[in-house]
Amino acid sequence: MMVVFSGGGTAGHFHPARNIAEALKGEVPGVQPYFVGTEGRVEAAELPGLGHPYRLLPVEGLRSPPGARRGSGGVARLPGFVSAAAANARALWLMARAVARLVPDFRRRGAAGVVVTGGYVSAPAGIAGWLLGLPVVVQEQNRNPGRTTRLVARWARQIHLAHPEATAGLPGRARRRVVHSGNPIRPLPPAEERDRETARRALGLPVSGSVILVVGGSQGARKMNLATNQILQDDMPNEREFVLWVTGRAHFAAAEAALAGRTRDRFAIVPYLEPERMYRALAAADLAVSRAGAMATSEFLAWGLPAILVPLPTAAADHQTANARALEEAGAAVHLPERDPFGAELRGARLWREVRRLLDTPGLLSAMSEAARSRARPDAARDVAAAIADLLRRHAAEAPS
Repeated sequence: MMVVFSGGGTAGHFHPARNIAEALKGEVPGVQPYFVGTEGRVEAAELPGLGHPYRLLPVEGLRSPPGARRGSGGVARLPGFVSAAAANARALWLMARAVARLVPDFRRRGAAGVVVTGGYVSAPAGIAGWLLGLPVVVQEQNRNPGRTTRLVARWARQIHLAHPEATAGLPGRARRRVVHSGNPIRPLPPAEERDRETARRALGLPVSGSVILVVGGSQGARKMNLATNQILQDDMPNEREFVLWVTGRAHFAAAEAALAGRTRDRFAIVPYLEPERMYRALAAADLAVSRAGAMATSEFLAWGLPAILVPLPTAAADHQTANARALEEAGAAVHLPERDPFGAELRGARLWREVRRLLDTPGLLSAMSEAARSRARPDAARDVAAAIADLLRRHAAEAPS
């Protein structure tokens, strides 16, 4: 049985597809995942190592035209409208061409269903599955459903949401097919591998005191890195506090150079943590400082790790701000905008004040941890896969012999 998985452009869309595919292999023996992704994006780098067949397509996303601003000369941004219209015409043409290629491809391979996890490449896969009468499944990671999710949800047989609040952003009839499953993160390791002291020793971190994990995603986050550098330059952590700073590969050299010669007894800098070491870091930390991507925040919830979330303000439809606000309202995180109410950029002193407030308030971190665990869905990948397996079996039984 071949099942199509399509989601990409970013790790936040691709990794859910990968995790669900791996879980489905445990639910349906002999299932063959087939991935559809975008050329030149994160999935193009990771798919060759997974051992599954895949296809990469030249697909582009739609652009929102800039708002019109009138001045003495009339419409000041008309060139922007023309540019966006031209880009969108090209994006629609590429999408139509992708659908035309995927329909015969899916038919030839005997696809049994299509699982869409977001990103513009998944729209053609969802449309192709619908045209062939295949069961289509959507998994949405964010608090605000993306454009592809809102489109494909109209005919999807199942819609799996990480945030219950996302239901309101779907077309009316689609809401009847919603399942609140959580985000499909990787399976948690056994309990003995989640012990805090063991994790700290494995990473070479202090066994006592507080560990603050600062991470901006696989690519790093420039503004967060600048603020963290200021914290360490000014020796803000005391002798009971240790900062584990994951800079992102592109920012590591600059961070190392800025702190060259400084004593490393209160901080450590690494460019990246592969999954096994990241899980140790999540076990070792008392508090995370992070962007508010859907998969990262779902990991924090599963580990019961309180977080200060600094949303990326340029994320599509500002979905990271919606994620941060939802978790702040749930009591699991603090939303710290990149700009303060007066428009000033994030600075180290402002970030560290928030860190110290959480560390110094008795019982606050434990309450946040409890709130995080109450919202966590650590078995989401397996639950989504089980629901998909049931859907595929029912669809096969309903098909004419």
